[in-house]
This record gives sequence, structure tokens and C-alpha cells, in this order.
Amino acid sequence: MRSVTLLLPLLACTPACTWWKSAEHVLVTSDPAGARILVDGTDSGHTTPFRLRIGGNFGGNHEVVLQKKGYRPAARWLVQHTEGYTSRFGDAAFELGMPALPPFFWTPGDLLFPFGVRGAALPGELHVVLEKEDAPKLGFDLLAERAAAAKAATSPNTADAR
Repeated sequence: MRSVTLLLPLLACTPACTWWKSAEHVLVTSDPAGARILVDGTDSGHTTPFRLRIGGNFGGNHEVVLQKKGYRPAARWLVQHTEGYTSRFGDAAFELGMPALPPFFWTPGDLLFPFGVRGAALPGELHVVLEKEDAPKLGFDLLAERAAAAKAATSPNTADAR
């Protein structure tokens, strides 16, 4: 009987604690394969395809640049997403007029310490199609080139106006 008395509180607490779940790896691939992977301006020493360990619960956003000779560099952002969650007693009620019922899916540990943290670098897989250097620019590449040209054209005029 005494062993059951000691074992019961232990069993009630085992599922409880802060649950830390993270997706730390991001698969980086390119077409064509073999592009160098730079993370935040630093060469990672790896080429595509490669599974980078870059995420986690408390990481930050990262810029990933893929470079290959004969192709334009391609930059993409990996965004860190971390969320905390709790189990609340009021989650069991689905209408205001209904009294709060205990959620039947909870474990005894959830009543003692119902917190959790999930984190991941998004997207979990990054695939980039590299464009040849002599290929025409399209989409955002073209818009960025036009914006840079417009800014360069107006810069000397603003200096003369002063």
C-alpha cells in the first residue's frame, strides 16, 4: 500500500512539464544541385542538397543565399516561428451558457503544469531553382533591379537640390 502511495504522485507528474518540441533541421535543395549554401552571409561549407541544423525554439530569422558558378545568387528567408501554448480549464466549454467541464483529454500532469513550447524555422524544406546569369530577370528580381535603377537615377538630383 505504501509503494502505491509513493508511486501515484510520481505517475501523476510524469506527463507533466513544459513540453519542448522543435523542428531544428531545414532541407535545402536547388536545381541544379551543388550550390554553395551561405547562412546570414557566412559560408556554411555545404552544398545542396543538405539538411541544415538551423531552427529550434529560440532561434532567429536567417537569410539563406545559394551560389553556383554560372548562375545568379538566390536569397531566401527562413523565418523562426515559436509559440507557447497552455491547457486551460475553460477550453472544455464550447458555449457561454454551458458550465465549464473538465477536459477529458487532459492527463493528471496537465492539471499540474499545462505548458508547452513549439518552435520551427519555416519553411521546413527550401527548394530554389537557380537562374542562369544570362537569363532574363523576371518577377521580384526584375522589380528589384528597376527600383535600384530608379533610386540611382534620383540620388544625384536630391544631392543637387540641397
